[in-house]
Amino acid sequence: MNMKKKVILFSIVLLIILLTGTTLAWFSSADSKINTFKTGTVELEILEPGFTDIDDVQLGTYDKNIKIKNTGTGTTYVRVRLIPQWSEPSLPISNVQLNLDNDDWLLHTDGYYYFKYYLKSGQDTSLLLNSVTFTDLGPEYENKTFTIKVVAEGVQASNGAWRDVWGLTELPFKGDRQWKP
Repeated sequence: MNMKKKVILFSIVLLIILLTGTTLAWFSSADSKINTFKTGTVELEILEPGFTDIDDVQLGTYDKNIKIKNTGTGTTYVRVRLIPQWSEPSLPISNVQLNLDNDDWLLHTDGYYYFKYYLKSGQDTSLLLNSVTFTDLGPEYENKTFTIKVVAEGVQASNGAWRDVWGLTELPFKGDRQWKP
């Protein structure tokens, strides 16, 4: 075969390869999607509606409202510990009564009050604490300050997270119930 025929044959083969490649490109397609999975957050806010500090405590009852708000994005179980104390640690707190008149909360043996329902994002619990009553204030309480430390904890309501986070073998209330005020 002479050189001229080889060049023509090579050109034809090359042209067929180029046309086939171009044709395949005409009939192909590409597409992509990004799938995002974002976890929820557990965040709480302690609400004390209408409370202002009291400077001259006397015997009697004072309004003290406490409830908890789910400010996270996930569904959340809530528990709260109330720690009452006088500024003088040796003074007993037996003369102070925390008035918790609410069936939505349960005092468990671990010292926490458990809200019996899970909260969706943006929901508040019902009131945990309604008021505080001082029953006896002898001279040893003069110029002393009474405080209530409120420790609120939340945990995601799904997948039994309360077992790992709170170390419980079972919830102290019937779980998987949404709060419907």
